[in-house]
Parts: sequence; C-alpha cells; structure tokens
Amino acid sequence: MLRLGRAPAKLNLTLELTGRRADGYHELAAVSQTIAWSDVVGVEVAGKDWRDPCRLTVSGPFGPEVPAGDQNILMRAADLLRDARRIGHISRLVLDKRVPTRSGLGGGSADAAALIRLACEGQIDDVLLKIALRCGADVPFALVGGAALLGGVGDLISPVTPLAAGVFLIALLDEVSTAAAYGAVRSEDFSSGDRSAAVVRALSAGTRPDPDLLGSALLPAALRVSPTLSDRLEALRSATPRARWSMTGSGGAFFTLLDSAEEAMEAAAAVALKLPRVLLRAVLPEPRWPDQT
Repeated sequence: MLRLGRAPAKLNLTLELTGRRADGYHELAAVSQTIAWSDVVGVEVAGKDWRDPCRLTVSGPFGPEVPAGDQNILMRAADLLRDARRIGHISRLVLDKRVPTRSGLGGGSADAAALIRLACEGQIDDVLLKIALRCGADVPFALVGGAALLGGVGDLISPVTPLAAGVFLIALLDEVSTAAAYGAVRSEDFSSGDRSAAVVRALSAGTRPDPDLLGSALLPAALRVSPTLSDRLEALRSATPRARWSMTGSGGAFFTLLDSAEEAMEAAAAVALKLPRVLLRAVLPEPRWPDQT
C-alpha cells in the first residue's frame, strides 16, 4: 500500500554565516520556519520476497528538474533507512514536486524528511536525526518542522516561538546553485549571529521582527554568481515600494511578510506587470506539523 506524506518547504527568516570549518562547511545562525507550500512524497514497502530495485516516479510542475539515481535525495534517504533497518525493502517511491528546485526553499530536504517521517510514523529519535543529517544539512530541521533557531551546520536545533500571523509573498527571481553560492562567499559576508538572536527575541515577545533583521547573508554571494539577479531584484523592489523583500537560503527566492491575502494579491499583481515571467506564490506560515498539538 502506498503511504503519502506532505513535505513542507521552509523560509529562512534569517541566515547568517558565523564561521567556516576545517572540512569546508559553514557554521551558521538561522531562524527557519516551515510554510504551507509542500511537495507530496509516497512510499510503498514490499514483502520480504521482493527482489526488484526501487522505482522512483516523479511528477508535478518541477518534476523535470529533479535529479535521478544516486543524485536524488529521496533515494539516498531510502538507502540510509534500509541500512539502519528502519524500513523494509522499498518497491516504489513517488514524488509530486510542487516546490521549485534551486530556490533556497529547502524542498529537496523536505522530501527526504517526509520519507523519514513516513518510515518512522512520526516517532523521531537520535538515529533518525543522524540519518537526516547524512542526507543534508537542512534535513534535520525539515524533519522537526515548525520554527527554530539553527546553529552548527544546521544540525543544532532550538525550537522558538513560531510566526503564526500574516501572509508571505514569495517571488522566485532566479535559480541559484547552493554549491555555487557558498563557493562565492567572502570574508565580509560573515557575521556574529546577532540578527538571528534579535529575531528570536521578537518572536518570543509575540511581535513581528523588524524587516531590517531578515534575510540571508548569502545574498552578496548569490549576486556574484547570478548575472541577472541584481536587475530582477531592483525591478521587484521598484514594483512594490512599500514591501520589504528578503532573500531566503542560498538564493533565487525572495519573500516579504504582509498582513493579509488581499495585500499579497495586490503586491503580486504589481510584480507581475514588471516581471511577468517570475513565479509568485502567496503562502501562510505553518507553525507546526499537522500531527503535532
């Protein structure tokens, strides 16, 4: 029987680079929150006598951009779960890819996390968190969901008060490779983590964070590797002078937090006139997983 689960994307309300480790990975401070924009993942576990290889079926508007074989994060998560004896032989994986790739929205990580949740039926333990981290630095947070202050390479997760009000309008201005963005980081892009700490304090007090605190420290690096991103960002800001746009993650997607769906639709219409081929999506914050109380 095919079991299905949602794979919610996330926004990094902040992402700061606080150091670079000897292994080349970056230490960070980030405030992340899941949003109501999801892929759908399905898994079918076969009986003991099943010997055929696992089949991956991909559909959805961004399905053609999903890598196949060993490069696919779902296949990697499936192998790790099987090696840890947390799941039987998987006969079929299904992915309905609705969140754009290379956008900084964490869609691939959310897919792996959804498979892990399906395998363990929501009972997360240390072994599964280690499997999540081996899949990718963003997967542990995607496994937990809600809102959190992240440290380390994303594996140190401290739950925080979620942002529950307002509507995010997201504009995908370009596709930016995560590896390319991190590869273009310079020393001046590092910071102390103070912005993230200030956002946590605002959320804890039940107030909306100052827009000047939001955004990703990878924006300068993303501008270095994308020749068109700067012009598109200028056009986005020009179309909506009252909105405060921030980049999430390693680039491509920008967000602004607005008060209502009507305000989001008005801003989207203004953006569409100046940037007609830009993907726009209005989404709600998702304070917690649907099965959490």
